[in-house]
Amino acid sequence: MALHFNDNNSRSSFPMYFGRQTKFGDAASTPLKLIKLHVEQQVNATFPLIHQVATTMVFKNDQNRVLEGALEFTLAEKATICGFEKARITFEKEVRKGVDPGLVEMVQGNLFRTRVYSIQAGGIRIVRVIYQDQAKVENDNFLFNIPIYFTTTLDNLDISLICTHTSNHSQPQFLSDVKFQQPFVNSQGKYCSELHLVNVKPLKGEQSMTYMLRNLAPEQAIYSVEIDSDDRNQAYFALCYMPPFHQYNTMIDNNEKAMSICLLWDASLSRANVENRNHEINILKNILNICDCLSTIGSDDSTQLNQLTTKPLWIFNANSTHEPTNFSLINYLTNVSGDGYISRDKILDQNSANHIVQWVDKSQARYISTDIITNANVHDIYPSHSIVLIPNAERFILVGKMSSTASAKIAINFSISNQIHRQELIIDRADSTPENYGLLRRLYAKQMLTELTAFPEKNKKRILDIGMKYSIVNNFTSILVLETLQQHIEHKICPHPSRTTLYNDYMKYQQNKNQEESTKSQEKMTAVLSLWQARCT
Repeated sequence: MALHFNDNNSRSSFPMYFGRQTKFGDAASTPLKLIKLHVEQQVNATFPLIHQVATTMVFKNDQNRVLEGALEFTLAEKATICGFEKARITFEKEVRKGVDPGLVEMVQGNLFRTRVYSIQAGGIRIVRVIYQDQAKVENDNFLFNIPIYFTTTLDNLDISLICTHTSNHSQPQFLSDVKFQQPFVNSQGKYCSELHLVNVKPLKGEQSMTYMLRNLAPEQAIYSVEIDSDDRNQAYFALCYMPPFHQYNTMIDNNEKAMSICLLWDASLSRANVENRNHEINILKNILNICDCLSTIGSDDSTQLNQLTTKPLWIFNANSTHEPTNFSLINYLTNVSGDGYISRDKILDQNSANHIVQWVDKSQARYISTDIITNANVHDIYPSHSIVLIPNAERFILVGKMSSTASAKIAINFSISNQIHRQELIIDRADSTPENYGLLRRLYAKQMLTELTAFPEKNKKRILDIGMKYSIVNNFTSILVLETLQQHIEHKICPHPSRTTLYNDYMKYQQNKNQEESTKSQEKMTAVLSLWQARCT
């Protein structure tokens, strides 16, 4: 976190971190001080699987020179960044990554980075990050974890938590060890928790707060419908369901067990870590009695791995969490083939070999397909292919689009212990009255991207289009931060219509510019015509 000064451009760079569970050095060495933190969280209790968090950070430059801030923030695995604000926002392609003053881009996995310039000597800078996350489900409760990370004493700490459409029987409850908690109060059909503190010192350990909503019908599917803002005749829907795994025996009979296994080993330089390789070999020795026949795939093109998905596929990976791992491709291969992924934690766990053997011997529960019974206008359903379900883990999520003027009846088909489980559901028509946070719209986009990013180069155009349409940062899109009308004019980027004043000024400028160009063109044509007529006479 050392200060770096460049005489060529007279500005300094340093990292500012948000959302990480680990601290990054001595806070006193950070030249830019976080002085205010405002966290806002919203969730609709009718579909509490997803929630939105907006974090506003005010940084102060105590130095006597202009600084540039490099802000890095890590989100949860299921989180999606959907907004970034300083003053004015627009979304643009990655070709504009070199443009000042600010840019949000995906670095690796769910690590994002942005530059914030300029920060005047003695001045402040406001950064606002908005992201969407999925709740954790434990013991039929939905848990919402909100990071509140700071390493210096804050002048102000403001926390606002809002739960809409919550019944009296499912009042939000803080967990016992939550810091900065303020009881929820029922106000006009909403449960709200407001906390305003001054002169707040940082806490030791993980800085976050968690509260829960009780699921009153744990074995029933929950769903939500949201009108498409681009086409109000269409709507996004999402449903969450946990099949009754406990009703089925998941052990495979001996006559169904595999008689032969093919091992494919990544021997590329990216897997040069001997320790990781030894962990994988040891776990396989504990599982297999014989290992014979070793061959090589001539190309490292990941698209060729499609040929492997006709057979059950298990992937072992002893890489540490900080080492590069293509989880999108891993999820695709294991889902399509019907088996699973063995991570480093499972490999190094005590008695891991026995646990893994039992896991492999189990018949993997799978989502198969969705049948549309009524309302033929239900379309673009994701997952679009069969996927593996993990019992007692996260719930199955289905998203899609439908007509906003009619209800729909669908049936979801699962395979559990080689038996078909079919669940019929009715999805009511969209209600235009509830608050629309755009959560389902972005959840729908994220589910699409989950499938497409398995082969990013092949699906680059679609990934880019989805990121642009739904304002989501991914491998091929970034959020560009522009503050003034002049910057938008200079880089020819139209402000988002939600920024009414800036948008109107930009459109007015474009109209005046077009009118001036038209006038100049007409005057030029008149002058040329006059010269031609003079020459002809």
